[in-house]
Parts: sequence; C-alpha cells; structure tokens
Amino acid sequence: MRRVVVAVVAAVLALAGCSGSDDPAAVSFELPGEVPSDVTFIDAPSDAPAAPSFELELLDGSTLDLAEQWEQRPVVLVFFESFCELCTQQQADITALSEEYRDAVLFVGVGSATSEDDAAEYVREHDIAYPVGLDPVGEVFRRYGVDEPPLVALIARGGQLVRGWPGGVEDLGSQLTEFVVAR
Repeated sequence: MRRVVVAVVAAVLALAGCSGSDDPAAVSFELPGEVPSDVTFIDAPSDAPAAPSFELELLDGSTLDLAEQWEQRPVVLVFFESFCELCTQQQADITALSEEYRDAVLFVGVGSATSEDDAAEYVREHDIAYPVGLDPVGEVFRRYGVDEPPLVALIARGGQLVRGWPGGVEDLGSQLTEFVVAR
C-alpha cells in the first residue's frame, strides 16, 4: 500500500511541474491577490523619482506589466543572474521575505544574461514563487542602472523609486518596514 501512495504522490508532483524538469514552462508564478485590509503603506518621499515602467515576459510565458502592479502595492525588483554567487548567497533571505510579505508586496526577479533554462533551474533550486522574467537585451537593467547583479530596487505603491541597493541588501525586511509597509 505504501508503494502505491508513494507512486501516486510522485505522479501528482510530476504533473504539477515539480518534478525537477529542465523545461522552463514547468515554472509557474502566481501574482498576489487583493491587498489585505489591515495592511498600511507608507507614502514615498515627495522627491522620490518615478520608477521606470516596463513589461516583462515571465518564465511561464505570461507578461507582467509593472505599472499595473505598483498601482496596488509596493514592488521589490530583484536583479539577478543564475551564475552570480552573491545573488545565490542572498536568495534564501529574499525568498523568505517574499513569502512573509506575499499579500502586501510583489517581488519580481529580473535576469538578463542568464539563459531561460538556467533561470528556470535557479527558480526551482531556490524555491522562488514570485514572478521571474528575463531582460535579454538588457533594457530594464539599463533603465534601473544595473551594471552587475545583484541589485535590489524598492518601488513604493504608486510607482516612485524609493531605494536601490547595488550589491543587494542584507536587511531588506527592515527596509520594507521603514519605507513601504507599516507594521
């Protein structure tokens, strides 16, 4: 009986795209739903510049319009490359924060020089559930001044660029509560 249960569980996981497939299409993302009523956002400083808007094709084939997202909630952009060691070192903390703030803040991963297959493997390896897409010509990287990853950019609800951290950020959770989400 136990073998039957194990076989059924393995089959369900394979059908759900959790089988460790190298197919980028096996990667899927879910955008957050409505912002909970008990979440309070902090307004961006009046002198904060407008964040560059863009559309990003995600690894699951869907397209994300960033401006549509920041109308409802703050956005954290995580510029990465699958081969970047510093990106890998910071990813566990970023993934944990993306889960903690799942309903209030949208995290979005943006790679450029990474291949689609390598990006999908990176997503699976680090259990990333937030949307991830590629910027193959580097336009989004240029618009955000990313010379090399990691870079984390924090956009307030409404679309103002609040902060950016070249080299990543170790205390992102405290930065979120200081600049965009009151707790």
